[in-house]
Amino acid sequence: MADGIERRKLKRRVKRIPAVFTCGALSGTGHVKNLSKEGLFLRVDRLPDVGQAIRVVIQASNGEKVEVVGTVRWTTAQLPNAETVSTGFGMVIQDPSEAYREFFEELLVT
Repeated sequence: MADGIERRKLKRRVKRIPAVFTCGALSGTGHVKNLSKEGLFLRVDRLPDVGQAIRVVIQASNGEKVEVVGTVRWTTAQLPNAETVSTGFGMVIQDPSEAYREFFEELLVT
């Protein structure tokens, strides 16, 4: 949003939710920074490669684990100011599960 224009087509919910990810041989922990019905942004220390298949398990506040799978769409390494921002990546969720849809809807009302 460098030019001040919001290009996202779906509304995001901003939350800090613990999560773990697996992308091929790479795995790590982090937290979900924001999420939508079709994607999420995860703050992590280790970045996966763009275009890779990824699995993320979100730790809901009620103790439930919500799993999503998808593709890494972008990482903070692609930003012009990459060395000054916290690392993370955005992913598109493929076929969101009913558990994820319920989790997202619950966040909308809290």
